[in-house]
Amino acid sequence: MIKIYSKEETPEVLPISRGRNTLLRVKLLQLKVGESLELPKEDWKSKNTPRYVVGAIKKKFGFQYIWGKKIDGTGWWFKRVK
Repeated sequence: MIKIYSKEETPEVLPISRGRNTLLRVKLLQLKVGESLELPKEDWKSKNTPRYVVGAIKKKFGFQYIWGKKIDGTGWWFKRVK
């Protein structure tokens, strides 16, 4: 069913468009400085690690993240620092 939202109801989110956009990329772009994001391993379907997404965002937008594998190996953790 199609639903129309008013200007006040419209969510402040970026839609996931076709191409290289992934849910991780959209979520990382929405992070504000100091916020963090956890990505469980089962939600990452790509063969490569998320470092390619982080690197592309840094190159294109200048955003910087501290990120790495979680200690227990169940996913990744990202924190925007700039």
